[in-house]
Amino acid sequence: MQRDEFVAQRRAALERYLWRLAEHPAIGPSDELRVFLQAEGKMPLPSSTDVASRMLDGAARLPWQLLGEEAVAAPQEVVQPAKGGRDLLRIFKELKQSVVSDWGGVKPPLVEEDKEFLDKKQKLQDWEQQLTTASQQAESLVKAQQDMGETMGALGLAFIKLTKFETEEAMYDSQRIRAADSKHIATAAVKASRACRDLNTQTVKYLDTLHEHLGIMLSVHTAFSDRASALLTVQTLMSDLSSLQLRIEKLEAAASKIFGGDRSRLRKVEELRETIRATEDAKCCALSEYERIKENNRSELSRLDRERKEDMLEMIKGYVTSQAAYAEKIVDGWEAVAEETSGYAARRSDDYNMAW
Repeated sequence: MQRDEFVAQRRAALERYLWRLAEHPAIGPSDELRVFLQAEGKMPLPSSTDVASRMLDGAARLPWQLLGEEAVAAPQEVVQPAKGGRDLLRIFKELKQSVVSDWGGVKPPLVEEDKEFLDKKQKLQDWEQQLTTASQQAESLVKAQQDMGETMGALGLAFIKLTKFETEEAMYDSQRIRAADSKHIATAAVKASRACRDLNTQTVKYLDTLHEHLGIMLSVHTAFSDRASALLTVQTLMSDLSSLQLRIEKLEAAASKIFGGDRSRLRKVEELRETIRATEDAKCCALSEYERIKENNRSELSRLDRERKEDMLEMIKGYVTSQAAYAEKIVDGWEAVAEETSGYAARRSDDYNMAW
C-alpha cells in the first residue's frame, strides 16, 4: 500500500476502536476514557511494566493461614490485587488446589455448573478457530488482488511501450491500426490496475472486521481466565476451611482423653476458630467477587453476540457490494476495448469469405 492509504486505514481502524469504547456500557461513561480523549500529548506509562510485577499484581491476598504469616488480611482484600512477593504463597496454595482438583480425583467443593456459560465458551472457541481460518484467507485474497493489480499495471506499461514502438516505426496503415488498438488495451489495463488497487482498499476495510473480532477474543480469554481464577480462590478458601475444621476436631478429640482437658490444645482450638471466622468472611467476599464476574460475563457475552451479528452483516454487505461495483467497472473497461477492436473480427470474416 501507499503510505497515505496505510495511514488512512489505521485512522479508520482507530476511530472504530474508539467508537467501540464509547459504546461500551462501562467504559463509555468512565473517567479513564474521558481523560484519555481530553488529555493533550502523551499519556504517562505505568511505573512498573516487567512481567514479574504484573504476575504478582494479579494475585490476591488471603488470610494468614494461607500466607503463613501472623498478619490477617481484611476479607475484602481477598479479591484485591496483591502488592508484594509474599503473595507468591497464595499462588502456591491455589496451584496446589488446582492440581488436587485436576489430578487428585477429588471433586472440588465448588465447581462451574453454569451450563449456558460452558456452552457459550465452547462455541466461542470454535468461533475463534473459524475466525482464524477466515482471517488467513482474507490476507491471501488481499495479496492476490494486490498481485493482480500490479500485474495488470505491468501489462498496461508493456502495451504502452509497444504502442510507442509501433507508432515510431509505422510504415503501413496496419501498423498504425495495431498501435491504436494497443493503446486501447494499455489504457484498459491501467484502469483495471487502479480499480484492483481501489478494490483492495475496500476489501481491507470490510474484511478487517475479521481481524478486529479475532483481537476481541484476546479480551474474552482474559475474562474467562479471571473467572477461573476467582473460582479457584473460592475453592482454595473452602478447602482450607475444611482443613481447619478437621484440625479442630482432632485437637478436641485429643484433649478429651486428658482428665480436666488439655489447656494448650483448647487454646489452640480457640485460635483456629478465630481463624475460621476470618476465613469465612474471606470466602464470602470471594464468592461475591465470583458472582460479580459471572454476571459481568453474562452481560458482556450477550453484548458481544449482538455486536458480532451487526458487524458480520455490515462486513458481508460492504464486501459484496464493493466486489460487484469494481468488477462491473473492470468489465466495462474491457467491453469498451472489445468494441474498439471489433474491426479485427469483421476483417477476419471478410478474408475468410474471400478465401472461399
